[in-house]
Amino acid sequence: MKTLLIVVAVIIIALIFKACIPGNQGEKDPSRPPENKKPTSEKENDKIILIENANAEDVKKALIAFCNLYNKDGFAALPRLWELSPTSFTVTFPYDADFSIFCFAVNYLEYPIDIEWHANVRGWATTRMGDDWILQENAGKKVMLFIAPDDTERDNVFMTTIENKTYKLGFSTDRAKGFDVLKEIYQSPSITPNQLTTQKHQDFQ
Repeated sequence: MKTLLIVVAVIIIALIFKACIPGNQGEKDPSRPPENKKPTSEKENDKIILIENANAEDVKKALIAFCNLYNKDGFAALPRLWELSPTSFTVTFPYDADFSIFCFAVNYLEYPIDIEWHANVRGWATTRMGDDWILQENAGKKVMLFIAPDDTERDNVFMTTIENKTYKLGFSTDRAKGFDVLKEIYQSPSITPNQLTTQKHQDFQ
């Protein structure tokens, strides 16, 4: 009986240890829904993520892991990677994506699993009424998404509106937290999806 208890205790400790290791197996599972479930018509939208100070191999690895997490049950996001230079990239969503998924993408690219980098990540979009965290006062506005330098929670993104109002969008809550102090000044993206026509690109699913 004592031996059995020891074995059970060891198994429990091993499971806890495995659960605590960064990079769960979800990022490595390439399973997808049937191909006929994938959208075929592109949808006009201005969602874009700029990644600077990174390399192509790491960015591609991060996007594959992101898709592995969010495209198991449905094609929640079909990002398109554009290479602007050997260290500068943009990610667009030609088939669009829910605002929440877009926020998750900004967060994941800031904190990719099993990738050591110091990339600068910013996202831009125009909000819509009905988007997660978006109240009527911020619907239909251009926003910039980022991770604040003093962030320690790692499960959120920060949003600055074009009117320079800052909010924290926590993934564990449906309410945006406003700040009296501006975290970052809104800056328009240096490039828009419509300007990306001739650059080298790759689709992920």
